[in-house]
Amino acid sequence: MGNRLGLKIKELRNERGWTQNELAKRSHVDRGYLASIETSKVSNPSADTFLKLARAFNIRPEELYEAAGYIREAKPLSPRQETPEEILDRLKLAQPVSIPVYSEFPFHAGEPVEPVDYVYRARTRSIRMGIEGYIVRGKCLEPEIRDQDIIIIDREGQIDTGNIIACLSQDRLHLGRLRKIADELWIENNEGRFKFDECQVAAPVIEVIRRLK
Repeated sequence: MGNRLGLKIKELRNERGWTQNELAKRSHVDRGYLASIETSKVSNPSADTFLKLARAFNIRPEELYEAAGYIREAKPLSPRQETPEEILDRLKLAQPVSIPVYSEFPFHAGEPVEPVDYVYRARTRSIRMGIEGYIVRGKCLEPEIRDQDIIIIDREGQIDTGNIIACLSQDRLHLGRLRKIADELWIENNEGRFKFDECQVAAPVIEVIRRLK
């Protein structure tokens, strides 16, 4: 997925006779970050990066989304005419899902927290609300999850024994693996263990995105 995006950006840049430095100036995206995208070291650029590059190239952002694999290529039309509802449904599925990423862990009620970034994933019919990303602070689950990684959680997802979960306890984010010990549920990590019923809110971690330092 990332390689196609990198090749697309390099192709658009070469068509215009631009160096990476020139593209960096026109898009206001760091040159080193552009190089990482072109060489597939970065496969999930932020929404802001997609928009900046699209403006610099004077193209629709959808061209870059398609190269990144977020939008599938159009399929041949169905032999029968689609209904307006089917067309609307297909167009919705063609758009990537934006997942907000937060620097804080707003599981508790209070002032709304603004996301610091977004990651994008292909939309499926099973997608639902409650998918969120959080920047990890600490090393309680290294090497599986490292400091500054992004965890994607499903706040409506089912939690099973053995899952890595994120939970709110005493207004702090805790990460750990759910264990059943002597008929009780515990959360274990590198710092020790505590009872699952001490969590105010909990959700399974469904993906980990490793961030470049």
